[in-house]
Parts: sequence; structure tokens; C-alpha cells
Amino acid sequence: MDKILFFNTAWMDGYQGIVDDQMQGGGKHIEKHGWGGEMFNFKPSKKRMFGYGQVGGQINLNRLGAKKIDKAIDNITIVWVAKKPFSGGNYIVGWYKNATVYRNEQSPEKNSNRAWNDYEIGYFVTAKEEDAKLLTRDERIVQIPRGKGGMGQRNIWYGDNNPDFTDQVFNYIKSGQFPKPKSISKSIARQTDPLKRIEVETLAVKKVIEHYKKLGYEIQSVEKDNVGWDLNATNGKINLKLEVKGLSGKDIATELTPNEYKNLKADKGNYRLCVVVETLTSPKLSIFAYSIDNNEWTSENGIILKFEERISAKIY
Repeated sequence: MDKILFFNTAWMDGYQGIVDDQMQGGGKHIEKHGWGGEMFNFKPSKKRMFGYGQVGGQINLNRLGAKKIDKAIDNITIVWVAKKPFSGGNYIVGWYKNATVYRNEQSPEKNSNRAWNDYEIGYFVTAKEEDAKLLTRDERIVQIPRGKGGMGQRNIWYGDNNPDFTDQVFNYIKSGQFPKPKSISKSIARQTDPLKRIEVETLAVKKVIEHYKKLGYEIQSVEKDNVGWDLNATNGKINLKLEVKGLSGKDIATELTPNEYKNLKADKGNYRLCVVVETLTSPKLSIFAYSIDNNEWTSENGIILKFEERISAKIY
């Protein structure tokens, strides 16, 4: 039977170090010092990944199928978990397949890129770079159960007390699809009706809907309700507000209405600016989310939005 091990870590976007990607949550050490060993969990070194978690002692390899004398065990699936900012709850942020897990923390190899200030960051697990997958912010939709039948107070969980859930996780890693949570209300899944929009905006909305549905979100159009965004995207406890901007050119340059801008500032953690460029020819979607680290709106590929506030007035 395949074996799995969950690590609870701090929340980051890239896990490539803490330059413009501060760690959120993750325990007292990170709160005190501002860094933790997991900050390099998805930074490859010599075509391998080296993962760290605050284990608080040894990893019980026996529960993964190893013998008492074994110092390591191979072919384990590692699932990285972190507490989602704003909405809360612990969600899968990525994984290693076919990983080697060590009973004790290992020292980094010579000339590795796992140094921070005067510290050499060790690791508990390693895998090939090609077997590692880091999820983007809005792909992180699979919540980990806590308490009875789930992850306890320790930062590692063997998953053996909830085989149904671990089977779902294995299938998710293999297929990219996780069973949808039950809808709280039938009204959530109201069909969208963007047909009265101009062609560019209509196609842009369609592009965004397809993207989030593929990730497992349920979509509700609120375009006609004048709430300050176009679509609600929900998955379990995650509730995102999607404002869609369709552009025919290549450059990202658009405007927000006063209502849109007000709501963007009011709920930064859940608001998303979804900009589609070249909508009529070769549509490309960029999703901008608020970054606590640098107080800016950034896309998943590193584009930073600039805002130019304008003052309007009514004259009569």
C-alpha cells in the first residue's frame, strides 16, 4: 500500500526563500525570528528538492513501513500543508512524489543553496525536482481535517487514521481533481449570464470561469448586482471575489470603478483581479492577489500592478 506523510508548515507563495515572500504562520520560531527551514522546500538544488518541517524530534518511520534499524525509507508521498491567510484552515500547498524520508534531520550537502544568514538549513525529506509540485495560491483548495480523524497538534500526520481521506489525496495528486464539497445552498450554483456584455468582456469572463471551474470552484455571477466584482468563486470555506477585465491588446492597463476599487481595498485577502489580454486572438489570463509581504498586488508570474488614483466630481 502506498504511504503518505503530511507536514504542516508556514504559508508562502513560492518557498524559494523569504525575499519578497514572507512566511505566514508556522509556529513560534517563525513568529520570533521571521524565518523557518521550510522556506526552501520548493527551491531545487542539483535537480532535487529538500524539504523541512518542524518535526519536534524524530519521524516515526515504522508507521511508514520501515524497520526499527532503518534510518530512511523510500517511495513516500509527502504532502505539504499550511494555514491559509484571511480565510483560515489548513490546505494542501504542494507535494513530493517518490520521496525519501529520514528518521532524523539531515545536514545539507556541500555547496547547496540552503543557507540563510549564518544557518545551514537541514532537511527531513528529499525527492527529484520533477516529482515535486507547488500549487499556486488559488489552486490550494483541498482542506486538511484537524482533530479526530485528522491532523493533530503535531506538525506531521501519517494519515493512517483517515484512509478515506488519504485515498482521496492520492487520487487528487494523480488526477488533479478532488471531490467537490457539498454546496451549502443550491443558490450558489446559479448559472452565469454574461451575454449582454461586449464581446471582449464576455470572452474574458468565460476564460476566468473555465479557469476556476477547472480548479474545483463553484461559480456564481454577480455582474448585474453592482456589488463591486463580477463573480463569486467558492470551494468549501474559500470565498473569492473575482473582478474580470478583458483587454484586446497585450498590455495590462485598465480601470476600476469607484465601487470596484472600494471593495478591492475592503477585502484584500479574498479579492482577485483577473485580467485577460489579447482576448479576441490568443487570450492570456493573469490573476492578481494582494501580497501582505510587500503591500502590493502581484500575479502568480511576478507582475506587480501599479495603481493611479483619480478623483471625480459631480458638477451641475
